[in-house]
Amino acid sequence: KHVFMWYFGSRARLSPDFNTSRDAVPLVFWFSGGPGCSSQIANWQENGPCMYAPTEPVNSHLSDSLRKRLPHSVQKNPLAWNAIADVVYIDQPVGTGFSHGPMPNSTAEAADTAWRTMQGIYAMLGEKFPGEARIKDVYLMGESYAGQYVPIFSEYIVHMNDRVAASSELRERGYQALPLSGIGIGNGLFDTRLQEQAAYTMGCNSTYDPLFTKKQCTQLHDTVLPACAAAIDACQPAPGTDFAGSVVANSTDGMRNDSCPRMQPEPWRLTEACSYANSYCNGALNWTTMISAYDVRPNARMVPDDYVEYLRSKPFTDAVGVDPGIEYDECSDIVYDRFVSTSDAMSRASVSALEYLLDAQLPVLLYSGDADFICTWYGTM
Repeated sequence: KHVFMWYFGSRARLSPDFNTSRDAVPLVFWFSGGPGCSSQIANWQENGPCMYAPTEPVNSHLSDSLRKRLPHSVQKNPLAWNAIADVVYIDQPVGTGFSHGPMPNSTAEAADTAWRTMQGIYAMLGEKFPGEARIKDVYLMGESYAGQYVPIFSEYIVHMNDRVAASSELRERGYQALPLSGIGIGNGLFDTRLQEQAAYTMGCNSTYDPLFTKKQCTQLHDTVLPACAAAIDACQPAPGTDFAGSVVANSTDGMRNDSCPRMQPEPWRLTEACSYANSYCNGALNWTTMISAYDVRPNARMVPDDYVEYLRSKPFTDAVGVDPGIEYDECSDIVYDRFVSTSDAMSRASVSALEYLLDAQLPVLLYSGDADFICTWYGTM
């Protein structure tokens, strides 16, 4: 497996008041959503240190095609998170962004690779700043489908921290307990059933203009969403049910309790009921004609993707060490389809993982923009 990651050191180290022996910089691991969307989206469009943008002011009415023809340059992002923290953008699951190799088909299966990647980075930073105070605060952050990734990866960290503490062999091999201090998720997909039901409120009865006609709203409320909820319930057997010799749990209890964490999707997630729930519920909400499902505000436009061609250019890929033959795509349809094939989010909510982390007294930050239709704030808060 070849996992692409991009580390940006904290600019706090540049302050004359920074004391290397006393001041510890927090470490943030960032995961974008999808499933199958690259963390370079956040790196270059959201909270990374740089943006690739036109060199002159742009008229807001200029089309995307004309905008891309303007002279561009790499520019500093004044809202970058590495103003405070060390930030690492990880392209995962494998097959996403610049990462390549055997691909997983579920969040649980992706967890071990994510953990090993974070282990490597944590060890590397200890070697990079040997005279600096040890990193004592690690945070997992992400958005959208990271509502699945971050809670389950965090549970896996807790599980593996216990195994490392109990195993001298693992410690001798260089594994360390990761000092997980909190998680944060923006507009996260935690519970597909809850999120699908919130589509009516967001599409028909929010503070923004309706996204559907009155007839569609009635159909959505009276027919489509009840049928979708029933389909999801059929895909999620009751906890404690014995399904083909596997006991059903709507949490990651198996990951926590097994001596060897479960990497493969449980058998009930591969049923025709789950396949039907995926196709029915996801297809039922494709009526809207909004330009961007990520921003329903009037006259909103898609976020410009000017940076994509820059990341595909040979000078860039050579400079950052991209393996030959790998071309950047914001999102991988192949990874997405693999996760859908196991009903990854449809067959299990990550809410129980959040409950587990909260019970362990881990700080959890959930934040949402109110104009996103993909993961509406009505279905995330």
